[in-house]
Amino acid sequence: MFKYSIIKMFRSIGGLFWMFIFPLVLMTAMHFAFDSIYSYQNSIDPMRTILITEGQGVYQEGFEDLIESLSEEGSEDQLFILEEADSLEEAKAKLAVEEAEIIFVVSDGDVEVYLQENHSITSAAVAGSIADTYKQRYQLIADAWEQDPAFAMELVNDARENVTYTVSEEDAFGAEPNPYNWYFLSTLVMGILFMAMMGINMVGDLRADVSAVAMRYSVSPARKGQMVVTAFAARVIPGLVIVAIQLMVMKYVFGIYLGNDYLKLGLFVVSAVMFSISFGVICGLCFKGDVHQRGNKATSLIMISVFLSGEMISQLPGLFERYFPIFNKINPATVLNMALFKLTIGNSAEGFFMNIAEIIGLTVVFLAIGIAVLRREKYASV
Repeated sequence: MFKYSIIKMFRSIGGLFWMFIFPLVLMTAMHFAFDSIYSYQNSIDPMRTILITEGQGVYQEGFEDLIESLSEEGSEDQLFILEEADSLEEAKAKLAVEEAEIIFVVSDGDVEVYLQENHSITSAAVAGSIADTYKQRYQLIADAWEQDPAFAMELVNDARENVTYTVSEEDAFGAEPNPYNWYFLSTLVMGILFMAMMGINMVGDLRADVSAVAMRYSVSPARKGQMVVTAFAARVIPGLVIVAIQLMVMKYVFGIYLGNDYLKLGLFVVSAVMFSISFGVICGLCFKGDVHQRGNKATSLIMISVFLSGEMISQLPGLFERYFPIFNKINPATVLNMALFKLTIGNSAEGFFMNIAEIIGLTVVFLAIGIAVLRREKYASV
């Protein structure tokens, strides 16, 4: 029965399409649609900038050094391309004809910012932030110098260092929090949930009132409980192979970050596949009709669950968490999505294990019900 179940699963073109092909096709479409969008949205092209210095002093020299350091060609921190102007009037003329985007006018104790009439939000935010930060930091150091020159020098040295306040893959995030990765993870979860069809087919193979195939198993001398466990295991193994291939495509073809803890990732895959198949067993037992009719009903239920988990609108789980939090805890797709998200992006071990515990708990309950019902099936023809 083990070998027969595996062969039958791979011969099911419809099942393979929804579990394996469809998620990859959808990911491919998203890859072309979202490719470089995140990088584009979060990148800043160097802006043509003019620096006008009025007078001489430490204040002016410090700001000049700052702007020059942010204008180094080829540097990862380059924000500006310095343009020349002999006077503020000439600089404003260049601004008017869009030969420059920003003008910094630094005098003793102050920095003024002039922007192009059709300036972008980015240029305004960057220029304003740099000017305000410099003024605040200079004032802080000046006040400290009056009270403790040694401490003031420490502040100066700290200001010269490049400090990284966010660290990827180790702290709050397991990777750069690209919001578009959510859709890839959610699509993988959708494909896993479609493996519920294998659980429904398993019910069809073991209940003679659902399919004719089950009649042969009904007269088999093998113990019914053993047949149920064997049929379940025969479907878990192909499911694991399918998900493994999808994960490799996501990582090496689409460049989706999946974390560095492969043991936890493996735990998620095994738990999710077993949950999906056991969920299919419950659907197969509860719904009426033949295998295809029960499968169609389960597909509708899965699609609703997937949609409400944020497959199309990633903000939905957040809205439910705010207004109806219990729904996120009982929606299978949301629980699976959150477990995978916390593992790969959020890097939250505690939250991940809580979701996995919920998944495993439901799997045990579903399997216990399935085994209890299927092993007691008796027919008058036997």
